[in-house]
Amino acid sequence: MTINVHDPISEIDGPTAAANGLLKPLSVVAAKKETWLPARVARVFWNVLINMGSAFRILQLFKLKIFADFLHTNPRFLFKCLIQGYLVRDFSVAESMACFLHHYRRLHAWMPGTYLKRTLYSTITLHEAKQDDTPYSITLLFSRKFEKEGELSLHMDVDGALVYVLSFTIVPGWVVQSQAADVLWISRLQGVHGFYNQIRRVTRVLHDVGPAALLVAALQGFGDAFGITQFASVSTLRQCTYTPELSVIYKNAYDEFFSGLGIELNEAGFFVSPIPYQEKPLESIKPGHKLRTKEKRAFKRQIAEEVCRCIRRDVAAGWEEPMSKRLPAQIADALES
Repeated sequence: MTINVHDPISEIDGPTAAANGLLKPLSVVAAKKETWLPARVARVFWNVLINMGSAFRILQLFKLKIFADFLHTNPRFLFKCLIQGYLVRDFSVAESMACFLHHYRRLHAWMPGTYLKRTLYSTITLHEAKQDDTPYSITLLFSRKFEKEGELSLHMDVDGALVYVLSFTIVPGWVVQSQAADVLWISRLQGVHGFYNQIRRVTRVLHDVGPAALLVAALQGFGDAFGITQFASVSTLRQCTYTPELSVIYKNAYDEFFSGLGIELNEAGFFVSPIPYQEKPLESIKPGHKLRTKEKRAFKRQIAEEVCRCIRRDVAAGWEEPMSKRLPAQIADALES
């Protein structure tokens, strides 16, 4: 399937209108003191003032009805990229805003309205099966609870309970020193506390493929569906919720996991890999483990391919409406001219 990228945003208003346009939703957030403290609201507004161009582009994007409706139910959503530690501990505000804008431009360009709406408001099942009396599923949804750690999440449920989460954002390649136009950026890859037994059981029945590796396979399927050729991950020390007290847990979840896949840190300090990632040669596998390794790799490829097919099928089914029905008239006319 060929994905055509359209940028539907035309600069109708001048950038000087950005601050005024953002005042109303920001005032709603400020009025709800239990949501954000006044000090954070003040920092957010200051970040708008010193990044007026990016703020203007974000404001124009969120004039589109599907995003405007979503913003109405969650006014804080518009400003999440302006808070400290968005996606990465040390990203600048300009980098954070660029990632946020890039992600939602891509979603709007690549997803028909029906699929995008499901992604924002609901849960999309990408894979579900039952293995040795252990039901499990992989789902795609908008990241709600952990707003700094990625815009979309892949969840793995076992016996109906969430046990593992991978959160990601579609970012421009330059933020991770990649030449790719689009990169799937992993900013959260963690198990859910209290479900160790379920994680251990599902790993055992799924050819010893753990939930983290399975969700990375699903992420690669997402990338294949939209023609994205690279993914990247944050490292331990740059993960936005990292604390020294939990350094061992974070190191296992990020540095050791991706190093174990054969993915190395690049000069910018990120794990960057092609899709699919390059697996270790079978010749390097210890004797007696090669057959098991082949089974594990085949299973992960199966998951990636199924996720890709599922997304492509649903996206293709949603592109039945003509462009003029999906976009405001002014933007549709600009695209057709």
